[in-house]
Amino acid sequence: MPRLKALRTLQELPVVKGFRPLWMRPNYRSAVVMQLEEYEAIRLMDYENLTHEQAAEKMGVSRPTVTRIYDQARKKLATSLVEGRSFLIEGGEIQLDGIHYFCESCQQKFSRPETESELPLCPQCGSNKIISLSECFTRGCRRCRRCR
Repeated sequence: MPRLKALRTLQELPVVKGFRPLWMRPNYRSAVVMQLEEYEAIRLMDYENLTHEQAAEKMGVSRPTVTRIYDQARKKLATSLVEGRSFLIEGGEIQLDGIHYFCESCQQKFSRPETESELPLCPQCGSNKIISLSECFTRGCRRCRRCR
């Protein structure tokens, strides 16, 4: 019997759920789907310039595992770019580091501990046009235009 997969820890969620080529209609049947842990590996290693060891520590997995996740993510990104296919970011076996929010007024991302249950105001602009990215990416919030 194989052992259970360790949940990958994410510090941040993406603001967008994907991309598509400008000249094409959205075709989600042929879209390349990147899992959230693959997005996190790309973000940590390419955007934040962390080493594989540092990224593995932040994600709570071993270095060979994070290397494998990173290679899969790069291949999916390259396939999407070269073949001109839509690109979606969703799914995966993850655990979130707090609850993540996005302000539709000022495009500010912020997070709060999981103990707070009510929808907060934006710390940047004070707006109440807040979307829970945690709910949006894990279940689909059905409120924002990303999930409709």
